[in-house]
Amino acid sequence: MSAAETVTSSAAVDLQVASSDTRGKHRILAELKRLEQEMRFLEEEFEDIEKTEKVSMACQELVVRIAAKPDPLLPETVGPANPLWDRWFEGPQESQGCKCWIL
Repeated sequence: MSAAETVTSSAAVDLQVASSDTRGKHRILAELKRLEQEMRFLEEEFEDIEKTEKVSMACQELVVRIAAKPDPLLPETVGPANPLWDRWFEGPQESQGCKCWIL
């Protein structure tokens, strides 16, 4: 190898390192920007959560009040109103199983 070839090859290596270094810096800056955006989002979310403590207590009280009263539009039944309807929600009664195509 001559001196000119050595200088040329070392210059090419330096150029490759510089260009890959620029891409590396760009990737690092892009990742840093993404992390900063995520940090801002999490800070905003944290502020919202701090404000919702009173709201969650009100929601708990509302759930307790609603659960205490039965729904006036739904009839109250202790068991099934018609036991024949239960067969539609149970599995097949025969040991051979269901012969229908759907199940």
